[in-house]
Amino acid sequence: MMIKNTQSVGGSDPAAGRTQAEAAASRRQADRVSTEQSQRAALVQAVQAKVGASHSAQLAAIEAQINAGTYRPSASQLAARLLSAAEIDARLQAMLGG
Repeated sequence: MMIKNTQSVGGSDPAAGRTQAEAAASRRQADRVSTEQSQRAALVQAVQAKVGASHSAQLAAIEAQINAGTYRPSASQLAARLLSAAEIDARLQAMLGG
């Protein structure tokens, strides 16, 4: 058997069919690194750790009061907190496009 055509078949190169400028722009875009996203992620993790610890302590204190029968929540405080939580949820949904 004799092979007569030794040219490449192609199709395996994702940059094939694009101009050199388009391929170069694609490579430059893929090589960019943003530290802003990693900084935001670190900030979110720090806030979650801090809030989580204080939230757990608050829940433990409330649980102890409930078990002792001394928990007397203020209706106005509960209403204010529910409205605040609803407002925060609405803002987050608006920011996330949900």
